[in-house]
Amino acid sequence: MRRVSISALIVSIVASCAVFAQDEPASVVHAEILPLATQSLLLDIFAMEEGGFVAVGERGHVVLSPDGIEWQQAESVPTRSTLTTVTGSGGRLWAAGHDSIIITSRDGGMTWTRQYFDPERRQPIMDLHFFDEQRGMAIGAYGLALLTDDGGRNWEDGVVNEEEWHNNALTMIDEVLLVAAEAGMSYRSPDNGNNWEPIEMPYPGSMFGAIADSDQCFVVFGLRGNVQESCDLGENWDELDSGTESSIMGGIHQDGLSIMVGKSGLILLRDSNGEFQVSSHSSGVDFSSVAHMGARRFILVGEDGIHHWPEVDMELSP
Repeated sequence: MRRVSISALIVSIVASCAVFAQDEPASVVHAEILPLATQSLLLDIFAMEEGGFVAVGERGHVVLSPDGIEWQQAESVPTRSTLTTVTGSGGRLWAAGHDSIIITSRDGGMTWTRQYFDPERRQPIMDLHFFDEQRGMAIGAYGLALLTDDGGRNWEDGVVNEEEWHNNALTMIDEVLLVAAEAGMSYRSPDNGNNWEPIEMPYPGSMFGAIADSDQCFVVFGLRGNVQESCDLGENWDELDSGTESSIMGGIHQDGLSIMVGKSGLILLRDSNGEFQVSSHSSGVDFSSVAHMGARRFILVGEDGIHHWPEVDMELSP
C-alpha cells in the first residue's frame, strides 16, 4: 500500500483541494466501497455518545466500529472528497473536509446526506464542532468560518480572523471558544463565537490541534513538538516542554489524561501532574487523531488507517 504522509497532505491541502474540485462534477458522487478502507489514510476519529466509533479520511472514506476492534465501511457516503474532521451531538453525526463539504448522518454513521458543498471556494474545512443539535461551526483554510443554527440545513459565512490565516482547530471551555491557527496566531471568543480577538502566541509557528483539559486549561500543539497552555481562558500563555521535536497533529483529554499523537508514531502522554511522557508506536506512521476506548486504551488513526495503543492483542475484548 502506498503511504500518504499527513504532513505532506497539510502542506498540499489547498492545492489538492483545487485539483479535486476540477475533477469532481457538481452532482453527488458517492464514496467507493473498498476492502482496505480501514487501512487507508484516516484523518479524524470520534467516540459516539451512544457508543462506538467513526473515523473519516481520504476519498470520502467513513469507517465504523462498535468496539474499536471490528470495523466496517459506511454504506452510503455522498462524496469522494477527503474528509478531515468528524463530530457529533444529540445522536447525530457531521463530517467535513475538502471542497468545503459537510455531510450528516442520523443512523450512527451508516448512511449520510450532503448538507454543504462549495468546491469553488478552494477552502478545505479543517475542524467542525456542534455546540448542540442545532448550533455548529466549521473552520478551515484561508480564514474559513461557517456557522449554522439549524442543524446544518443552512450555513452562513462568519469571521474569525481578518488576516485569512488557516484556522486549524477549535475547542471551548464554557462560553469561551479558541481557534488554533498558523503563523503564531490563535483566536479567542469570550461570548460563544459572537466576537473574536487575536492572540499572538509564544511560539511563532503553526498549531494543528487544541484541547481543553479537566483543569479548565486550553492546550494547543503543533509544529516541532511545541505545546502551549493557558489556564485563564486564553488571556495568558506558557510554553511547555513536551520532550519532543516531532510535530503533534491531534489529541484528546479524557479522565485526567491528555494524549497527543503526531509524526513518525509519536505518542505523547500528560497526566494530572503536568509531566509529559514521550512514547513511539512501532508502526512509525504519522498519526492525526486519537479516541479513548476505555481503561486507558486508545485508537489511533493516520497513515495506514487504524492502530491501537498500548500495542496489545486487539482480539481481546475491550
